[in-house]
Amino acid sequence: MSPLYAVPVLGALSFFTPCMWNVNLLFRAYLKRGDLKQIPLLFLSRLLIFNLIALLFYALSGRITLSEKALLVVHGVVAVVFILGFPFMKRFGIAPFDLSPQFFFPERKFPPGLGLGLSLPYCSIPFLALLGAYSLHFKEPFLIFNLYSLFVTVPTLILPFVPDRLLKTLTSLIPAVPALTGFLLVLAIGLLVDFGNLNIYVSSLLQERHSFLFLIPVMFLLGFFTSLGPSTLPFLPVVFGLIVTKHQRKTDIVLSVLGFSTAFLLTHAFAGAVASLGAVVLSDIFRTDLFNLILSALLLLIALNLLNLLPFSVEVARLNPFSSAGASSFLLGVAYTFSLCPSCTSLLLGAIVLSASTESITEAVLLMGVYAVGRAVPVFLSGLVVSTLSDFLKRNYAYVNRLVGVIFLILSGYFFKNFLEVVL
Repeated sequence: MSPLYAVPVLGALSFFTPCMWNVNLLFRAYLKRGDLKQIPLLFLSRLLIFNLIALLFYALSGRITLSEKALLVVHGVVAVVFILGFPFMKRFGIAPFDLSPQFFFPERKFPPGLGLGLSLPYCSIPFLALLGAYSLHFKEPFLIFNLYSLFVTVPTLILPFVPDRLLKTLTSLIPAVPALTGFLLVLAIGLLVDFGNLNIYVSSLLQERHSFLFLIPVMFLLGFFTSLGPSTLPFLPVVFGLIVTKHQRKTDIVLSVLGFSTAFLLTHAFAGAVASLGAVVLSDIFRTDLFNLILSALLLLIALNLLNLLPFSVEVARLNPFSSAGASSFLLGVAYTFSLCPSCTSLLLGAIVLSASTESITEAVLLMGVYAVGRAVPVFLSGLVVSTLSDFLKRNYAYVNRLVGVIFLILSGYFFKNFLEVVL
């Protein structure tokens, strides 16, 4: 993956983090009063500080080369900081200090543009750490940090032109930004993984027998990467959509994601047990053509209903025979397990064969359960992001429904395409 694709996104996300947002609102007030001389001060000071940081990593990159595996670890650590660290700090009232001219020289008063441009708020530190990792891996520190500087600064200059109503809406979304950032960083791991090499590694594992303890972390990672594969990621909007259209309370959202993930555990454990017994051919279990067709038709029906294109109204919740939040998502989890098999055959079937190689039905079931847990991690994270947006979703329920309807319409075509590929 080239840093050219990731850095603009990181810059935009950094702009919307809570501590940066408050500072930018203050700067907006100065610009609204006509103090335009702060704009060149902001640009020049940002260029200065980020090029100094780039110079540091340029010097380090001559001696240190970060491997792809190490970059994946940094991605994971930074994602955990956003997903768990920021909510933890907010809950316990921990507010790390910002590195700014005002902090080092409290008795002096700096121009707003200079003060903002030379500041490094605590919420930007994880971004800088990740950019530093990119610099050591891709060997392009000046390109990376200057791109970041551009995309974190331009929104600041646009902010004075944002209408107050839209500004209020954006402000209501800011508390959810850390969770969303962490979730996107987890998804970005899939872009860094070479799935061809991963399939070769899985094939090499199948050449010999391995211990149960060795296979536990291997199965978890295989499940995790299965959900981050380029052909499995499109299903995550379905999870988002059904959570949004059926549940608005945080408790129901958590139960819905839990029910979805429980389906993972049971269906994968079942596959491991059958593979261990050798009683049924795997292709007979994973009737991918049937599941893709059913899922495509179901998504089309829901999409047309959400877009008010049907001559009658259907409540989404009634499409499922269960009433509780957890149970109602169970069938969707079962459908997901089977419907995506064509697009993740190598990793899924490799995991099943590895579990069966233990020659113990109990160990096979447990290992496939571990695989399912790894595969469910992105689903739990999606539920976490939606739960942080619950207040916003309640206020904009009608608009969200239409957006979800469009997403479902696209995904209906996607799964119908999968059905045709299997049949033809």
